[in-house]
Amino acid sequence: LLVLATALLVAAACSQTDADDECSQPLAAPGDYEEASLAGEVERPYWLVVPASYPDVAPAPLYLHLASGDGDHDAMMAGWRPYLDDIDGVMAIVNTQLRATTADLVAIVDEVSADYCIDPHRVHIMATSSSEAMAINMACDASDRIASFAAGIGPSVPPTECDPERPVPLLSFTGNADRPFVVELVEKWSGFNGCTAEPVAEDLGSGVTRKTYQECQADVILYDIDTMSHAWPVHESKGPGAAQTAEYEEVDYLEEAFLFFAKNPLP
Repeated sequence: LLVLATALLVAAACSQTDADDECSQPLAAPGDYEEASLAGEVERPYWLVVPASYPDVAPAPLYLHLASGDGDHDAMMAGWRPYLDDIDGVMAIVNTQLRATTADLVAIVDEVSADYCIDPHRVHIMATSSSEAMAINMACDASDRIASFAAGIGPSVPPTECDPERPVPLLSFTGNADRPFVVELVEKWSGFNGCTAEPVAEDLGSGVTRKTYQECQADVILYDIDTMSHAWPVHESKGPGAAQTAEYEEVDYLEEAFLFFAKNPLP
């Protein structure tokens, strides 16, 4: 269920601590806030989830989670909010009903960073299905702003050309419904990241195989789930988005994404 903050931006001018002395912003109150970014003439709404841990971890990571399906950030927020109580950073769930360009997404990063204590070395992007292509474009075109990204379980055709300023780490997931598209993306990205050896495949059970690409300039990891259709793998399905998930003990989309992001800050 959509959990709205009761604080409603109550005076949260907490004094800075040693952990967040790189930021000049006062620490905003944890909660869920609906925001909107204006890029050109297009207003792009997004939900901002500021976790209870934010005052303790600031400067905090920022996770851009691009809404999939029809791109409705409200529906995406309702589906994902039950999974976000324990995240260690700020998450922006972005409306993508009008296709988001890299400039649109960079504008959101800039706006959130102006108002919250965000670590510029730990800005990551998450996208699946219909939003996958937007994340790929951002990784190609804004590698100086995006530390790493998670993209998968989607039908996007990967770019034939991508010339980022630096190799960008990629974490990907696929099931039976999306395998050809996702495998093509991962193989092309392994080329962009300079991987020169075949991936190491680990059978984790329940049809889950983790493929870790080798000799890369930046990490490339694929979870190939033979028993999964077009869904997100989670340890426990819950809330209004449960129908779009599949339960696995061996892998959880958010858990793996956050671990991957933590290991791959911007150099």
